[in-house]
Amino acid sequence: MQRQQYSHSPNEGQVTRRLIGAAMVVLMLLAGMSLQVGAATTEPVLQWTAGGLSAGTDSVGQAARVATDAWGNVAVLSGPSGRDLALTSYTENGILRWRSTLSPASGTFAGDWVAAAPNGDFVAVGHNVTSSGNPIQITLARFDANGALLWRKEPSVGFFPTVGRIVVDTDGNAYLAASGRGTGRFVQKYSPTGELLWSQLDASAGGFVIAASLALSPDGSDVVVTGSVSGGAVWNTAVHDAATGVRKWQATAAEGLGALDVVVDATRVYVTGQGATGGGTPALTYYLSVVAYDRTTGKRLWRTDRKPADSSGATGLRMSLAPDGSLAVAGHAYRGFLDWYTVALEKTGAVRWEAVRDGGLNTDEIPRVVLVLPDGTTVVSGPGGPNLPGGYIPGVTTGYSSGGARLWEAFSAMATTWATALPNGNVCAVGGYDALINCWSVPPNDATEPPPPPPPPPLLAPTAPTNLAASSSVRRRIELGWTNTATNATSITVERCLGSGCANFAAVSLLAPTANRWTDASVKSRSTYSYRLRASNSAGTSPYSNTATATAR
Repeated sequence: MQRQQYSHSPNEGQVTRRLIGAAMVVLMLLAGMSLQVGAATTEPVLQWTAGGLSAGTDSVGQAARVATDAWGNVAVLSGPSGRDLALTSYTENGILRWRSTLSPASGTFAGDWVAAAPNGDFVAVGHNVTSSGNPIQITLARFDANGALLWRKEPSVGFFPTVGRIVVDTDGNAYLAASGRGTGRFVQKYSPTGELLWSQLDASAGGFVIAASLALSPDGSDVVVTGSVSGGAVWNTAVHDAATGVRKWQATAAEGLGALDVVVDATRVYVTGQGATGGGTPALTYYLSVVAYDRTTGKRLWRTDRKPADSSGATGLRMSLAPDGSLAVAGHAYRGFLDWYTVALEKTGAVRWEAVRDGGLNTDEIPRVVLVLPDGTTVVSGPGGPNLPGGYIPGVTTGYSSGGARLWEAFSAMATTWATALPNGNVCAVGGYDALINCWSVPPNDATEPPPPPPPPPLLAPTAPTNLAASSSVRRRIELGWTNTATNATSITVERCLGSGCANFAAVSLLAPTANRWTDASVKSRSTYSYRLRASNSAGTSPYSNTATATAR
């Protein structure tokens, strides 16, 4: 592994910002010439940009994916850097943190996926290719929060390996979906230290299964993989037990040409891709299709097919769950050229809204990613027109309201490959040479009022203090100690009675709720006393603690 740290000079950054700013101006002018291009209501503010400085072999290569950790740090996976795979990390404000590179054993590296672990690590996967472009080997690597390589693995999945996706669970375990020609689709689990915990092969009669995407269930108990069967119009989706790798169910059905993405909620598995109906030509029709399965049993619950009325067909490419449980699906429609086509679905499969981005015959526009922000804004990003001078297709990132209206649109100088949302609300898109990244401050979803805050939970009476003990080490003093179990108490009452086994307790002191010791200085020498406690708040009082007895010195 080679590892380097560096920062761009201010002059380089200014040149890059000027170039991108000029490109955005040209794009806006071109957009105004087309009557079919709807103007966005607000233009996001470009907060920062990095990369995109060199297209030669001295750069870190083409951006593949980007991931964000819990602190807003981003990591851009790119390659080849000469021949290497590169991972570049920035803070949420665009300050360079580190850059690390991996060298392939042979061939040239290309980036596939990167995912953030809960402790600040990043897990990346790429593949190396021959001079003719054939894939040779997959490499999976984990980097710590400072960019140091923790481990590197080369999973063996057969000839001409391809990567479906990687995801990381809340314990830091990494799951990889990959496939090899003639072998089939593998799902593998790696521990935070790089140990292969299990590996499962999904096979199907009539061809090998190709990995397209991977997702974890919200509770982390299931890992779900989807893809297609080679040589036929068959979707294949399987659910594995995340702890053991045992396959719970597998659904194989002639839904269409390709299952391309999967998401999972508490009860269902949703798969999108290109669905087909009818047979022959022209009866064969292609749709942006979504199929829902019962997560427990694998039963097919519904299928929804959509395409614009004026198109010859459509395909679903990427899918995301919204905070309210609905689905956002991004794909493309065939309308002379490929146009962005976005559909929002209820959990029942009913269509909430659908939108074609601009309807212009620019060039092929293919969305790469869709995500839904906490305020309900659906964000789609990918290559889109109008084209830059010279015919170069730029990157476009668009936000839609909860009703499908276009709220805003942002442009980057090179076509987008992936996007991510930061904890501070900014949206970042990557794509193009030297791992170009652009981050915008996007406006809120004005079409939807924010939901009212949930009512506070009802206040419960506190739990009782425990482990009450009494002793006397000083004449005419009895010391008490106990353990507080309540977090919602407002006071603790100490009660006392004279004698061992007495029952006529009376309150002798009112203490703060955090107190765990108290000394009774009103006792008589050589007399025996019993004590008990209870905690209180406005909802009531706890049960009494245990009774403790001591004789004063």
